[in-house]
Amino acid sequence: MTDVDRSLRETLSSGASRVFNVVEISQRLLQEETADRLFATRALNNAVFIKRPKDAVAPSAAGAVARTAEIYEDGQLKTIEIGAPARVEKGDIATILYLPYDTDDIVGGGNTIELGRRGSAQALLELTGLDIRSDDTASVRDAALLEHLDDLPSLDPFLLKDKFEIEGLDAPEAFFLISDAEFQEIKKFIVDKFQPITKKVIDPTSKNAAQSAETFIMKLWEGKDLIYLEPMTRVFRIDPDEARDVYYSWKGILYYEFQYKRAQRTLLSFVDWLHTKAMPEHYLKPAMRAELEELIRAITSTVARHLKNSSDILRIYNQAYESLFIHGGDSRPFIDFLNESQALFWDIAASISAMNHGVSVWRQRTKNAKDGKLSVEELRTLLELLDRVVV
Repeated sequence: MTDVDRSLRETLSSGASRVFNVVEISQRLLQEETADRLFATRALNNAVFIKRPKDAVAPSAAGAVARTAEIYEDGQLKTIEIGAPARVEKGDIATILYLPYDTDDIVGGGNTIELGRRGSAQALLELTGLDIRSDDTASVRDAALLEHLDDLPSLDPFLLKDKFEIEGLDAPEAFFLISDAEFQEIKKFIVDKFQPITKKVIDPTSKNAAQSAETFIMKLWEGKDLIYLEPMTRVFRIDPDEARDVYYSWKGILYYEFQYKRAQRTLLSFVDWLHTKAMPEHYLKPAMRAELEELIRAITSTVARHLKNSSDILRIYNQAYESLFIHGGDSRPFIDFLNESQALFWDIAASISAMNHGVSVWRQRTKNAKDGKLSVEELRTLLELLDRVVV
């Protein structure tokens, strides 16, 4: 197997938000004898897309700042000191295109291309036959698909479907592993967050106030009619050249708020397992116990950092939002939020994706374990895996 991801097997089977397994869906559609394909370039339908932090994003002593986080220990919340890296931004997350040698054995090895990296255009041409510089209609569309995949901070099914819809890219529904009911639930959560804003921009006594409010909310949801949104762009001092990305990032942060709230109980259960259930209760040789305890400390610290980072970002947003739109206060914090929204979007995506990936692997590896207890070798394998994926 290549070094694309030493934990690829678990990553693929855990359904992590860092992976878009196009080849698996394409193979299933072939078995069902349907003609649906995502890409016109045949080889791209045999690909797996993977998001992962670049090596330079790893926390370093020079770039760290002292922070605290609350974690569960012995069933109680405990405050710990952690080191946090500088904020993760767009250029810090790589989009890897992995082409397995054998589509029936995806983890058996393959070629990789990091999208957007120097030489990637030539690699795409040699390995897939796609010339992204071609003006052929099919090539232009495939190149646009790759660009939009690279433009996302994670590969969550909701973000994939929403991005494709907004950009007007037709794609078979089978490639979006999210039900319409779940998509609409998330959309309602986000749209409801936009509702109070209408009171600031729509005169409630006007003849078509309700219809105007609905139109405004949908325009904000799509975030691409910049002429309609120009007054808001001007009032909140958004750079017009970045307005579309700002509005999309704002919506993306709301999506991750939904994710954070939905997954919080499971995340805390994961941390509680690390603290109270992971270590075997029977005698262990001191060296083995020390090794396992060090792995647990490292993983717990990383999870705590991601939890803290996510809650910090959501607090920045919600305090600014409520101050202005709920309490009618100062607009400056919200303007500051919008100006930083693109970096915040990628940063919260990196943290929540890391935690979700870890939880998915943990649940998969402990699903048949009584009270979460594993053998020493099973535990060490799991902890080593978690230490690689929760980054």
